[in-house]
Amino acid sequence: MSLFSWQEGAWSQLTKNNKMHHAYLFVGASGAGLEKFASTFAQSLICNKLKDTNEPCGICQDCQWLLTEHPNLQVIDNSAEDSSSNNISIESIRNLKRFFELSSHQIGGNKVILIHNAESLTLNAANALLKILEEPPENSYLILTTNSISALLPTIISRCLIVSCPKPTNEEARQFLKLEGHENLSSQLPLFNNLPLDLIANQSDNELFETIIEEFKKGKDFELMTIESKWLSGDFSALISLFQKWIYDIFLFKLTTKSHFFEHKKENIKKLSNNTDISKLIRLVKSVNNIKLISNKPINKELAFDNLMIEYKNIFK
Repeated sequence: MSLFSWQEGAWSQLTKNNKMHHAYLFVGASGAGLEKFASTFAQSLICNKLKDTNEPCGICQDCQWLLTEHPNLQVIDNSAEDSSSNNISIESIRNLKRFFELSSHQIGGNKVILIHNAESLTLNAANALLKILEEPPENSYLILTTNSISALLPTIISRCLIVSCPKPTNEEARQFLKLEGHENLSSQLPLFNNLPLDLIANQSDNELFETIIEEFKKGKDFELMTIESKWLSGDFSALISLFQKWIYDIFLFKLTTKSHFFEHKKENIKKLSNNTDISKLIRLVKSVNNIKLISNKPINKELAFDNLMIEYKNIFK
């Protein structure tokens, strides 16, 4: 598992000395390769023929085993849990405790637990995890990842070595897109906070929103029925996020004559900005933000969409 180019410096810092900790907390954005960074570290603790860079070799027996299911590595995340809550349950943590109590498949071998999205731990699960952290077995390592460190118990944070997962610079993000054959998407990086993995993962909704913009740029004259079926066929929450940024750019241009997210649509944004006023934009921004807060919950999405679009039409002269 190769690291992303922007992770190499942080990896070198993490692995430059032999002092090991029983628990690590990797903090960063998924779109910057957080999971890959933490997974590579977990695998390096099991590989028995590390490269000169301390990355797993990828060819030894243990590395080959890791491609399927290694008996010394347990990985859990909220995607494998109850889909109605997306929480990591106390039962999952109890299973991990039992895993640590088992003998390693090889004498002196490391046992590693990797928990993605640790902010999804229920309170009971977090407290159960804390007990493992307080009395870690020998040659055992616990690795957590999160994009929201404030959502974790302070007592868990204090028992972990915090590792920051770096974000790519704009140039690094552009180079990555070029190498992956997505150079044409570079202009859209601001939409995803310069995180190329998020940009690629959300490209279908991004392309859908680009077609919707063709109506949005008409201001009060756009046809709601023309875009309703398109919008409701996509990821509602992702499209709301893009709409937030569209409105933000109109608002920003009104104040500064600049755009941030949709630079490639600057002329359209300029025209729309000149046809509305600040007070109406502020009200719309509040409405969009309120919808975004509940966009992942079981709401009447068609009604929410209709109300939002009517308000959008009405801000223009």
